[in-house]
Amino acid sequence: MKKIIIVFIIFAVNITLAAQQIPLSENYFLDKYSFAPAYAGNFNPKFLFLGYRSDWSGIAGGPKTFRLSFNDSFMKNAGYGGKIVYDKAGIFNQLNIMGSYSYRLKVNEKNNILFGLSAGIYRNTLNLLDYYNDPNYSLDPSLISSNIKSKLKFMSDISLVWKMQMFEAGFMFSNISFEDAHYKEVDVKYNPVANFQAHATYDFKIEDNWDIIPLLILRGGRYVRSQFEIATQVLYNEKIWGTLVFRDPGIWGAGLGINIGKGLKVAYNFNFSSDVALNIYNNHEICLGFNIFEYLNKN
Repeated sequence: MKKIIIVFIIFAVNITLAAQQIPLSENYFLDKYSFAPAYAGNFNPKFLFLGYRSDWSGIAGGPKTFRLSFNDSFMKNAGYGGKIVYDKAGIFNQLNIMGSYSYRLKVNEKNNILFGLSAGIYRNTLNLLDYYNDPNYSLDPSLISSNIKSKLKFMSDISLVWKMQMFEAGFMFSNISFEDAHYKEVDVKYNPVANFQAHATYDFKIEDNWDIIPLLILRGGRYVRSQFEIATQVLYNEKIWGTLVFRDPGIWGAGLGINIGKGLKVAYNFNFSSDVALNIYNNHEICLGFNIFEYLNKN
């Protein structure tokens, strides 16, 4: 009886699992490698980035995302990186651990093509104990008394970026997997949905110390409604910046960042929804980056 109930729950939430995208982040101006694997070793190499994002802060059980990434270059045109993303939303947990390789192909003096490939493992968990141990719920302990974990599943990302002087445009397929994945405790199969992401950006040099960098993003996937985003970074002296963001439907945001020196960078982003009360749909994200080799006094 217990397994029957668990199977029913998994089937009921499978629609939610199938529609999940990769967790959102607005630190794409700071940590481009986490934005697309083609940037590994080509933007802020040798930096370790730590990120935390809290979505729907006015709602109990809102999504929380933790990120850890590092990238660097090697040889002449190659780069590598690694990232860990842990996402928790209600009873759903996702864990991605990926390694990346990139290669920069120089077409001519003005044009470069960046290729990126990531591969790693994925696991999701249904935290039924969060509700089982909640005094606000009266559940029969004979029905649900444990969390349900999936078996590890191979995942991969692939991306391509065309860079022409100050202009960049790219495309990425993420969450690519083969065959179905299985849960350990019950005989239920699922297949994480592949997502796509396209972007374009241009660095406008206004004066010697000022840059304005607009960024257009389109995200989507199977069973996932496509989402459009536009962001703009205003950068002063390559040390201090501010950002403005709009993401449909009706999500607005702003951010601040600073290069403190000695290989240390800090950024904060805030979102709110214009369609609901301000204190219900608030998103906060903070990112800390530091150059490990700078602190070790090594090149």
